[in-house]
Amino acid sequence: MKSHLLIFALIFTMSSCKKKENNTNTVPSKDSAEKRFEGEFFSFNYPEDWEITDNEEIEKGVYYLSVEKTGFDSSGLMTIVSFNEMIDLDDLVLMNIEELQNNPVIMNLKFESISNNVFNNIESRASNFKFSTLGLKHEGLISAFQGTKNSYVILKQEALEDTIKNANGFSTIERSFETK
Repeated sequence: MKSHLLIFALIFTMSSCKKKENNTNTVPSKDSAEKRFEGEFFSFNYPEDWEITDNEEIEKGVYYLSVEKTGFDSSGLMTIVSFNEMIDLDDLVLMNIEELQNNPVIMNLKFESISNNVFNNIESRASNFKFSTLGLKHEGLISAFQGTKNSYVILKQEALEDTIKNANGFSTIERSFETK
């Protein structure tokens, strides 16, 4: 379990820094206004004004991907971590909460109790959270669920002022998300 905590520390640090990755798994979607990510363990569509900023294997059996709304002042971020094993869903959510709590740029973090939820018709466990950073209020959701062989945790966050601008991107990713 400590290995997973170290992984989440690395993942959260990576998602805080925008870094452009060359992603060979992006293909045009049927909808010309969208691109499609096809990975080994999951796939999804995302709008043209979003981009994959990280896509890598953190360690054997642990894959990390981040997709962000483009633009200098954009705040939409979704990270997806796939574990090639079954992990307790509440533990996955709690690990993410702990990483948020330990991040020095996050202020006034408040999160809700973990509860049953749904991510694209997939039963999940989730927690909503709010925080401030650099004077901006943010909100987000941590969702954890399992596929047939893998566990997944998805973190979605945005500045409150960008909720309308990010809605299409988050919706596109969620409604097209498929596990393999």
